[in-house]
Order: sequence, then C-alpha cells, then structure tokens
Amino acid sequence: MKNVVLMTNMWEEVSHETGEARERELASNFFKPALDKGARMVRHYNTEQSAHDVIRNIMNNHPVVLQIQNELVNEHKDVVNTAAGAAITKDLKEEEERYQADLRKAQEEMARALREREEETKRKMEEERRRVEEEMRRVREEERRRMEEERRRVDEERRRMEEEMRRTEEKMRRVREEEERRAWVRQQEMVRAELEARRLEEQARMERQRAEEEHRRQMVLLNELLAEEAARAEAQRVAMQQQISQMQNRVDHDSDSDDDDDFCVIM
Repeated sequence: MKNVVLMTNMWEEVSHETGEARERELASNFFKPALDKGARMVRHYNTEQSAHDVIRNIMNNHPVVLQIQNELVNEHKDVVNTAAGAAITKDLKEEEERYQADLRKAQEEMARALREREEETKRKMEEERRRVEEEMRRVREEERRRMEEERRRVDEERRRMEEEMRRTEEKMRRVREEEERRAWVRQQEMVRAELEARRLEEQARMERQRAEEEHRRQMVLLNELLAEEAARAEAQRVAMQQQISQMQNRVDHDSDSDDDDDFCVIM
C-alpha cells in the first residue's frame, strides 16, 4: 500500500498540539494497518499550497497493478472468487459468528432477566397476600373483640337486672313478714293491710313483667347488633377477597404483557 496517501484536514481549526495528538491517535489505531503496509500520512491546511503539496506527493507514486485488478481483468475471476472477495467473505462469516454469539448472549441475559422479574413478581404477590391476610386477621380480631365487649356488657346488664329483681323480691318478702308479724296487733287494720299487700304484690308483678319485657327487648337489640356486625364483617371479607382477585389479575396481566414485549425484542 505504498501508493496510498492518508490525508488529515481541519488543522486550521485546532491548535498544533491538539492536531498532533489526534494525528498520533489515528496513526496508532485506525490508520495503523495501512501505515504498516507502506501507506503515508499527509496534512492539508485548507490552503492552495497545501493542496498542491498533497497532489505532488501522489504524483511521485509509481503505478502498481492491484491483485484484485489482476484477478478480475487478467484471470477473469468473479469478485467472490478473488483473494479480496475471500477475505471479505471470511470477515463476513466472522462477523456473523460474532453476531450469533452476541445474539445468544443477549437471549440468555433476557431469559435470566425474565426469570428474575418473575421471581420478583412472585415475591411482591406473596408480600401483598401476607399483608391482606394480616389485615383480614386484624379486622376479624377487632370484630371478635367488639362482639366480646358487647356480650360482656349485655351479660352485665342482665346480671344487674337479675340483682334488681332479687332485691325487689327480698323487699317483698320482708314486707310480707313484717305484715304477718304485726297482723295480731293490728287486727282492725287487717283488711287495709291485706289490700296494701295485694297492691304491693301487683306492683311487684308489673315491675317484674316490665323487667322481663326490658330483658327481652335488650336481647332482641343484642341479636340485631350481632347480626349487623356479622354482616359488616362478611362484607369487608368479600371486598378484600375481590381486591385480592383484582390485584392477582392485574399482576398476571402485567406479567403476560411483559412476556409478550420481551418475546418481540428477541425476534
């Protein structure tokens, strides 16, 4: 390649030190194969004199018949059968092999990324499931605690009413005993005392009846309250299950979409 001249330009746009640094970089990298085979580097300073110097440099070359020219013209070979064609074919084959290797590497990396993404998705789903289960457990525990407190309150109210009834009955018993003890003294008041006793007895009966009715009313209210709390807890449970299903469907849909996109990239 002794007749090849490699010209660098734009020297007037950079400093001399910068231009020489770039020239050394070209000579040691991009132009090195040609320079090693006899090519030369010249500078063009964007002047007429500089252009003339480059042309004179080329005019001193002695014509050389290239191997590919000899093979095409004198030996009548096809381009693919020349040494240059064989070299190009070899380079293309090596480039194809490098491409296939890079493609396999990219496919392996993509498959690994998909596996990692799938594991991350499963981990997030498991965390969300545990969070929802914990929330459901907390709600159930809260409902159980509230129901237990309500039950204790109702039991306490029932015991208070029973105690009130016992005190009333005890009071009635003492009244009857007192009336019986004084009956022989107040014979003349027997009729009045008997009427008073009957009045007190009727009053006690009515109070007992009212107490029983109040007890039944409280029990009905308690049962309604417990039924409402149970229905609310069931509604919350169903809503949470629906949220879990929606989240599961969304995650599955996102995972399918990611898989389709990744497949298209591979193709």
